[in-house]
Amino acid sequence: MKSALFTIFAGAVCAAMTATATDATSVRVTLNAKGSSTKIEKLGMPQTFGFPGQGLTSQPITPWQVVNIPVQIEAKAKGDDSAHFVSQLTFKAHLLVEAGDKRVVLSKEITYVDIPLSGSGDVTKTEMSVGVFIPPSTAIRLNKKGKGDLKGKLLGVAIETEFNGIRKDGEDAIFDNSVKKNLKSEWWTRSKDNTFTVCSIDETPYAAWAGTFYPAVRQIDRDATSPITPAPTPADDSTTEGTDTTTPTTTDTPAADAEEAEDTGRKGGKKNKNKKNKKR
Repeated sequence: MKSALFTIFAGAVCAAMTATATDATSVRVTLNAKGSSTKIEKLGMPQTFGFPGQGLTSQPITPWQVVNIPVQIEAKAKGDDSAHFVSQLTFKAHLLVEAGDKRVVLSKEITYVDIPLSGSGDVTKTEMSVGVFIPPSTAIRLNKKGKGDLKGKLLGVAIETEFNGIRKDGEDAIFDNSVKKNLKSEWWTRSKDNTFTVCSIDETPYAAWAGTFYPAVRQIDRDATSPITPAPTPADDSTTEGTDTTTPTTTDTPAADAEEAEDTGRKGGKKNKNKKNKKR
């Protein structure tokens, strides 16, 4: 009886849990970036530390930097009283950065999950930021003379989105009119230099301090895409070409050689005794 009651209770709880959230069936993303609010910002160290004996604390520290690209998400879902979410939404963010005498495009693909929506009815919406983090090594490569300070170097941003396997056309915002005149359409697709590393929040030392500023980032199964070849199994070793699989005999060992020499000595001693007895 207790088992049956527990089963009914568990089923009711599960039904209640599934009814408290409704996934969006369609999504529309609008880029809200403006030159005055969208910029490269410096981040302080999450904690102070040094490496004894290495002298690293006396070196000039290049900070992490971040660009928060503001977007508005408008989604359609069933019109009920439950909370509405976008279960998964992929952004491909592009930063147009001035690097000396050239312009460089920094690109990062980020998939956010369980994005909460506000409002009620068939159409709900929310505003959020897509965070693109520039590590110190990338910042130094982009601006060696400024020791990695990229303040004022952001010329524009662009966002592409993908929902339920459907990728939408990108949308961009350029903050300098003189730059905009010289750019071709969909400039982010024409960049040939994508060797610069940029990160999402979960790839930075700030992840524990971000709180709910960003939605959760979908974790990639790195093991499934690892280029490292696994070590061969023992069965594979036995079939490897050129491998000597002959098992050594007992006479091949030093202990066996010593035993053989001892036996030979004993036999030689018996022969000598027999010769002496015959002479007598």
